[in-house]
Amino acid sequence: MGGVIQISILARISGNVNADEVIGQRITIKKMYSNTGEVLPFVSARAIKRAIRDALRERGHKIDEFRRGAGGELELADTGDPENLVDNDLFGYMVTEKVDRKGKSYSRQGPIAMSYFKALRDTPVKAEFGGRFPRENVKGANPVPFEVEVADFIGRLNVIIYDYIGKSSGSSEKKEDWEVSNEIKEKRLKDFLEVLLLPAYVLPRRTNSLNIPEYIGALITFSKKGPLPIYQYNEYDFEENVISIEALNRLRELKERFGDDVKFYYISYSGSIELPDFIEPVSVSQAIEKLIKLYFMK
Repeated sequence: MGGVIQISILARISGNVNADEVIGQRITIKKMYSNTGEVLPFVSARAIKRAIRDALRERGHKIDEFRRGAGGELELADTGDPENLVDNDLFGYMVTEKVDRKGKSYSRQGPIAMSYFKALRDTPVKAEFGGRFPRENVKGANPVPFEVEVADFIGRLNVIIYDYIGKSSGSSEKKEDWEVSNEIKEKRLKDFLEVLLLPAYVLPRRTNSLNIPEYIGALITFSKKGPLPIYQYNEYDFEENVISIEALNRLRELKERFGDDVKFYYISYSGSIELPDFIEPVSVSQAIEKLIKLYFMK
């Protein structure tokens, strides 16, 4: 296969997309704090993968429904069948089995890894108030108030796709030597890219509002030299409310250093922008077509 795909997506997210713990009657939002005290809401990689798994199921792929684990009735575990289950292939798995009263584990480090979908700057978190009303008409029963933390932020999601979709990654797997057909490999990558880049997934949440990220821009690279430090250059200019072309320009050094061994593409979801001359503007369909050809190039 050809090399490594890296994708960095800027998008606007609003609401309580990825609920955290419940404190009293307050449903909190997932957030982290920077070393300068900034509040940075985020959506976890696990939640994004779950949303993409559901979208891939809708496209006819088999996904892992999980099985009973060796540790007891309530333990759920991965099946560990990447040949037939698309999420075991793309995102990896961990399987623990009992052999002669001893535990044995198998794992696959998936070819696709994701970061948090994290806010780019300090973001205020507000509370939305509501009430849970009794399901039956009970005289004297009052609604129970609750709060839901919400935020509106522009965040960045980073993705990397290594070159072993549809085949074994090493001896740690349950089945050491396996590989699916080229047709299945291409369909898995194509469908994943479509779901990710359109976007065609709905973020899961514990409140009742629909949430699909509002994409702003996506920086895409294909590298024959392995992973490159590209993610920090996909920035948003909050003063001008535009994608930062100045930050993208700093990628020029990488292009000059590696030449044709690295390709740069950019999808602007909010209209055309004036990109640096070494970054090719593309649509979603054009990006997918180019990446499929490069990834499976022999």
